[in-house]
Amino acid sequence: MFLILYYLFKILKGAKGIFFLNAVLILFLINVSSRFLGLEYFNALLEQIMLMLFVALPIIFQNELKRALEILGEKNPILQWLIKPPDIPQESIEIVAEAVASLCKHRHGAIIVFERNDPLPMVKQSGSFLDGALSQIFVEQIFYPNSPLHDGALVIKGNRVQAAGCFLPLDNQLVLPQELGSRHRAGLSLANQSDALVIIISEETGNISVAYNGHLETGYNGEQIKYRLIELVRPAEAVNTGNTECNQTKTEAG
Repeated sequence: MFLILYYLFKILKGAKGIFFLNAVLILFLINVSSRFLGLEYFNALLEQIMLMLFVALPIIFQNELKRALEILGEKNPILQWLIKPPDIPQESIEIVAEAVASLCKHRHGAIIVFERNDPLPMVKQSGSFLDGALSQIFVEQIFYPNSPLHDGALVIKGNRVQAAGCFLPLDNQLVLPQELGSRHRAGLSLANQSDALVIIISEETGNISVAYNGHLETGYNGEQIKYRLIELVRPAEAVNTGNTECNQTKTEAG
């Protein structure tokens, strides 16, 4: 029993999880007291409230439960196959990598999101719907400094550009190095809440970062990012070219 509670606490850690567990504990103690005092109607009401709480559990903690499944999936090949995000097309990786290399060279800031299994309707609704064919020129034009959409995020699904100028969720509780800005915080926040793959370009340094599964890797350049994207999306096809060695820093959410 204590082992189950321990792992439940690990999954539901944080202020939200502690509040939920405290609420369940208090209701349980009240339930025991009401049984002892013979308050049948009050006890029946408490049981209905507790049932509603447990029904709401997967909704309230959907991100935490998803992360727990991902951790289990890393060690279980069957679960890994079941929750594996769909592949991002190789052509899309190459197009975006070329565009990112060009943007990096010109110090144009950008944040590019690959939508995968988890739908991002709220993110796309916050920007402008495009639904255009993905191309290097298209991506570069979006993030040109004078473009009206360059401050927001670009969302790509498969080989289509779905939306641009989008706002990403900002988790102010994330602890990031001082040199990282709001784009990095937004990218990591989204990668912590979904299975999206996010690429961030710093306009100050030209450095490229990639956020995925609650992780943020920084320090890539235009030549290295393509191979890192392939490693993340298609690890079996990743080619060791010797170009991926750089001074990368990895930050984890939570």
